[in-house]
Amino acid sequence: MSKFPENTQFRTSADFSKRLLLIMDDHDCPSNRQFAELVGVSVPVISNAVNFNILPSLRSLIKIADRLEISIKYLLGIDDRSDFIPAASPSSFYARLEALTRERNLNYGQLASKMDFPRTYLYEWIKESTLPSVDYILELSEFFNVTPDYLLGRTDYKN
Repeated sequence: MSKFPENTQFRTSADFSKRLLLIMDDHDCPSNRQFAELVGVSVPVISNAVNFNILPSLRSLIKIADRLEISIKYLLGIDDRSDFIPAASPSSFYARLEALTRERNLNYGQLASKMDFPRTYLYEWIKESTLPSVDYILELSEFFNVTPDYLLGRTDYKN
């Protein structure tokens, strides 16, 4: 079973590619190499995004967003607000997921039954310290009514 939703919207994204080009221009980075060095990811990650609209892994997106101090939704081209306040003490996705699940008085099985992914994915993310696809992060953040950045532990602000 694929770790991406069948009708995923976030394997490729023209909006992300356009936003990335704007950000590169704002940071006076005329080449993919310069920008990749600035944000700490490999050149192919940036080249694939710019040339083929290929969305990088969530870890790469987080690294880019952290280095630029912008929100994930802004980076993806979903939101036009670039304001972002980093967490005083960053948390982890796993800690936030556990806390939000407890706040709703749910266990992971109950949470998974409300989502479009199997329960085993939740356990894999936690056990293997992996991150979900962008689609699933957005789905979870919508369910919990928090930003993806809050869910990922990047900010202390839920909305």
